[in-house]
Amino acid sequence: MVRETTTLIESVKKMYPVLMFLKNRYFPDGRCFYSEKALVEMKKGGQKIAPFVIPVVGGIAMEKEGYRTEYLDGPFIAPRMPITADDLEKKAFGESPESGRSPEEREDELEAENIDELRKSIYRRHEKMCAEIITTGKVLMKHYASADDAAKDKDAVEKYFQFYNTEEGFKNQYKLTKKIADMTANEKMLELYKMANVLIDRGIHATDLVMTSDVSMALMSDEKFLDFFNKARVETGIIDQKMLPDGVACNGTININGLVLTMFTYAEKYVDLDGKEKTLLPAGTLAMLTPGMGATAYAQVTFVKKGDGFKSYAEPIVIRVLDDENNNMVDVQAFSRPIPYPKDWDGWLVAQEPGVSSVSDSDTTTTEEKQTVSYKTTEEINAMTTKASVIEYAESIGLTGLSDSSKLDELKTAVINYQEEKQAAGE
Repeated sequence: MVRETTTLIESVKKMYPVLMFLKNRYFPDGRCFYSEKALVEMKKGGQKIAPFVIPVVGGIAMEKEGYRTEYLDGPFIAPRMPITADDLEKKAFGESPESGRSPEEREDELEAENIDELRKSIYRRHEKMCAEIITTGKVLMKHYASADDAAKDKDAVEKYFQFYNTEEGFKNQYKLTKKIADMTANEKMLELYKMANVLIDRGIHATDLVMTSDVSMALMSDEKFLDFFNKARVETGIIDQKMLPDGVACNGTININGLVLTMFTYAEKYVDLDGKEKTLLPAGTLAMLTPGMGATAYAQVTFVKKGDGFKSYAEPIVIRVLDDENNNMVDVQAFSRPIPYPKDWDGWLVAQEPGVSSVSDSDTTTTEEKQTVSYKTTEEINAMTTKASVIEYAESIGLTGLSDSSKLDELKTAVINYQEEKQAAGE
């Protein structure tokens, strides 16, 4: 099994890429800093015109438009997945029961699978951070101390990256008067014209129109809207729908008052820490964006190496594998300290339909008749020997979001605490 962190970092770079349309297209990787903070440079776009001057003057100094440089603390993303002796006794996924493989032979394969799963979970977090910047202009980062706190969303240390002035508010949000599906074809085109004009007035020439699947359906299923693309001698655009490798659908192009936009349908989802599936972009969202409108910087990750003191790594993802003799397990850990940021605070525009919740359908609950829950005793919970049995029982009493990446004792503690709170509340 590989233990050298530098080797593990290089192996992660060679793994298959993860679908990250928003991150890769609009906030691609930038510099990695050997520091707890990363330097980010942002500006506010403008349209000032150069002055005429008398030849002997030589020039007139122009005021700079809202240029700012800031050092931002990198958030700490650190998922982990332990490998226990019990894990190695079980056959791997897809392995024949008659394979006769030893636990030692399964160890390298399981390590690679865990690294890949941790890598994907970190990249999904990167993508979510970029989605939050596009829709709200800021990123909320909740740092938890335990699996119990994360599952129940409690005792979190909250930090923000905010890319707008609090006094002015988030100015990149365009308010739609009604839902896209309720608009006539002319109203749909008019709203797109208005959005484009807001950006053009700022000196921004967006190239992409990114929308959620419900908005895309409302546009692409409207025959009268599609008629705009069929008018002779009027180059409104081209409808040419196809799936791209980035996991999004390209719907073609649309010409809005001379601003030609490529239309994308984005419907990516993720499973949150509470165990519920949610959409990365809220339903009813459409945004006018420009590739490379932002970047992602990274702060260093520092930890101690046995016999070698502290060592720092400035990479997008840092992998560490530790042998834990006390608990008879191997701990596979992944670290990342990303700072996505827009290069121009006014460089995009996002619109959301009125009255549409930012929560996905799968995250909504209905009021149902309460059922009687049968709780196990603390002794019965502590007597459980597998993570799967603890997680299954936790979900049966309403506790979701636990992961088998946590230690068995941590899972038991989370269930016992949750159960005691429910019982104290008379539930």
